[in-house]
Amino acid sequence: MAVGTSVAGDISVVALGCDPDTRFRAASITKPFTALLAGGLLDLDDATGVWPSDVRVRHLLSQMTGFDCELPGGDLSRLGDGDDALAAAVDELPSVRRFVGSDEIWSYANTGYWLAGHLAAVRSGASYEAALADRVLTPFGLEATSFGEPDLDGTGALAVPGPYPRARRPSGGLVSTAADLLKFGQRLLTEPFFAEMRRPRGKPIGGVYGLGLFGERVGGVDVWGHPGSYGGFQTQLLLVPDARAVFVGLTNAELGAKALYDVENAFFDEVLGARRILPPFVELVEDQLAAYAGRYENSDATADIRAAHGGLVLTVAGEELFLRPLGDGRFRVADGPHVRERIDFPRDGLVRLGSRLAARVA
Repeated sequence: MAVGTSVAGDISVVALGCDPDTRFRAASITKPFTALLAGGLLDLDDATGVWPSDVRVRHLLSQMTGFDCELPGGDLSRLGDGDDALAAAVDELPSVRRFVGSDEIWSYANTGYWLAGHLAAVRSGASYEAALADRVLTPFGLEATSFGEPDLDGTGALAVPGPYPRARRPSGGLVSTAADLLKFGQRLLTEPFFAEMRRPRGKPIGGVYGLGLFGERVGGVDVWGHPGSYGGFQTQLLLVPDARAVFVGLTNAELGAKALYDVENAFFDEVLGARRILPPFVELVEDQLAAYAGRYENSDATADIRAAHGGLVLTVAGEELFLRPLGDGRFRVADGPHVRERIDFPRDGLVRLGSRLAARVA
């Protein structure tokens, strides 16, 4: 683990089990980079030319397209490592399932970020990687941030061997250090486009989403950022504009986000004098719980949900999770390795498994 903080210009980086300058997979912390790149090259109201005309660039960046998170073909390493890998993925985007129309339900979609990265690359006349280097990485002085390989392997059951698929890079391909990501966060706070990035446009489970950034309130103060999770790496970037503060947490453990949660609360304690407050559990009657039962599917998973005393049992990939209700249609895991993870039912026949929509099929 490497953790960095910047508070009103006072910078600190500490590490556990590695050097402070170790390069980790940043994973989906890449998304605010892509959003910043796209925002500088594209009009937010531009049509995509790939998905239906109601989908605009702003929908790609705000996760409001209504499309599934992944391509039905699975592992994008099959598209190779050439300059045409991203374009090849975009060519397959018309085959992606659409659950709802644009601006209807927030749903995490890596597919939208591949398309945004591709459109930005085409507009720049260069590859996505070259455009990001020219317009963000180099001007920001991020010398340790690249699309190379991390200094550590991911660990745990979710670890993925081999290089990160090139076609996926706009959604999560960057490798970086805590110090470099602090520098990015500090610079982002001063960017004119940051005002657009932190304007709420969608509502995930808890909080809001702008353009490439989640938003929440801690102690009555706005906090923006983005977590990352890929191949046994879990990461976090948090920005507190009112305090000119930035937090970065990088781990190479599949449960790293659980450890970072406590460190983040310590950061909030220091900067805001407050911590995150989890909503309390409530009681739902048996008929209410039974209404959510069924089998749900998306491109990533098949989930079976059944009612149980006091909550729901979710089974995915052979693993059972017990979730207690937070209110009608909202549930959270109370303890164990998946503690604090949530699902919700934004519409009859649809569930968000953490952040990704799935449709009831039985």
